[in-house]
Amino acid sequence: MTKILNHIVHKKNRYAAGLLSGTSVDGIDAVLVKISGYGINTKLKIIDFITVNIPKSVKKEILKNSYSKSANIEEICRLNVILGKLFTNSVKRLQKRNKDVTIDFIGSHGQTIHHLPKKALYAGYSVKSTLQIGDPAVIANLTGITTVGDFRIADCAVGGDGAPLVPYLDYILFRSNKISRGLMNIGGISNLTVLPKSCSKDDVIAFDTGPGNMIIDELMMLFYEKPFDIDGKIAGKGKVNQKLFDFLSQDDYYKLRPPKSTGREHYGSHFVKNLLKRFGRLTKEDIIRTVTEYTSYTIWYSYYKFISSKVRINELILSGGGANNPIIVNSLKQYFKGVKIKKIDAYGIDQDSKEAVLFAVLANECLAGNPANMKSVTGSKKDVILGKICLAN
Repeated sequence: MTKILNHIVHKKNRYAAGLLSGTSVDGIDAVLVKISGYGINTKLKIIDFITVNIPKSVKKEILKNSYSKSANIEEICRLNVILGKLFTNSVKRLQKRNKDVTIDFIGSHGQTIHHLPKKALYAGYSVKSTLQIGDPAVIANLTGITTVGDFRIADCAVGGDGAPLVPYLDYILFRSNKISRGLMNIGGISNLTVLPKSCSKDDVIAFDTGPGNMIIDELMMLFYEKPFDIDGKIAGKGKVNQKLFDFLSQDDYYKLRPPKSTGREHYGSHFVKNLLKRFGRLTKEDIIRTVTEYTSYTIWYSYYKFISSKVRINELILSGGGANNPIIVNSLKQYFKGVKIKKIDAYGIDQDSKEAVLFAVLANECLAGNPANMKSVTGSKKDVILGKICLAN
């Protein structure tokens, strides 16, 4: 074991594959990254990035088994292996496209099947918990490449939420001695990271602000059988309905003080069904436009309510699928007066690949034995090493 890990850790340049399937279950993002250094001295170069579709039949089962009322333990057990094989296939696609590169290790987030960041009493114990499937042992043994996975649970073990994890990458890449920055990843859920000027790791502020594309995507599938609102075209045809917006604004999550995190358990299909019970008679375009505005509003509210009195950001850098939605972006420009809003592409990072890059970086830190959770972000009691190492022959 020591021999295998030492060989990887002591290489000047390492090639890693980062893998991710997000809360929207749109596909498996796979990135090939060249990495040198560790921690704040990490240097990255993105070699290739692909998104591999998840079969509709598998996506359907993942979403069904993400809810306690419809989940089945036998099906989750099988999905754990099936997703491992699908993640393996995405690595093999990268290898086929980059035959001159030998991948040293893989960092795989897997697929979150359930995330319970609030402490709960169960069987006499008070716990926070999370579950990701797509077992890294399957990936390691089918690819023959050492794989690191299951990054969240170590933080939960020491009282943290296990999320968000993106702030560690934000800190490495975007810390500045000149300006304060905000980084907004708008995936299924929206995550905000704030990096005060000249900040240390413990100065970083980050949390899930609320919905990103999750509510929009759910409605697009119900209304149009489309996975998302391409270029915000449907929202662009509608108007914000104030009564619906006021109803959405009664949601309690985005008003909670950080640290906090959320997911499909809160903003999934049950949230949408409740919305449609009250406002299903509105035009489809107006509903899509209103929930799109709600995403932008909760982002701004989170900054204004919890951050602005402590840190005034000079830049807001956008990534994730929501950064491609001009309705969301234009609304953010209206809310964040005086703040430069840019896409992460301006810094040489593909906005779609950012989270996959994160898991390559977290795997790199795990192999080196470096803690990569952030106590100020997750609420954990101590620094811990994130990830489980699965060796391959």
